[in-house]
This record gives sequence, structure tokens and C-alpha cells, in this order.
Amino acid sequence: ATGLEVWDTGPGIPEADRARVLERFVRLDSSRTTPGSGLGLSLVAAVAKLHGASLTLGDNAPGLSVVLTFEGAVRTET
Repeated sequence: ATGLEVWDTGPGIPEADRARVLERFVRLDSSRTTPGSGLGLSLVAAVAKLHGASLTLGDNAPGLSVVLTFEGAVRTET
């Protein structure tokens, strides 16, 4: 498997809301003070699905951890 992990030190996303924020146009009340349309994580989820990757949201304490795992990925030299 090949993976990509991205994390930040922002407010994070409560575990109970993590599945919901992967839907289009969903913004949590705590994020409404900053501009945005609620599409970022839904786009990540769509791209992951197109590539057969799994997407996991977790805690970074503080912040969010986003992990994409590509099963069966093959490394090629260019």
C-alpha cells in the first residue's frame, strides 16, 4: 500500500462529524467564521474513490489528520 498523510493544527473535526463533512456543501458551525463552500473534503473523498483509495480522518491534537491509502499501488521509475 502507498499512503499520503496531511495534517494541520486547526480546530480539528469532532469524530461524530467526520463522515458528514465528506458530503458536499457541509460546513460545521465552528467553521462558519471563515469563508468557504464546504467542498474541500468532499472533493478529496471523490478523488480517493475514483482512485480506489481509502480516506481516513483522525485527530492531530490539535488539528486534523487526513490519510489516503492506495491499496495495490505499484511504484514505477520514470
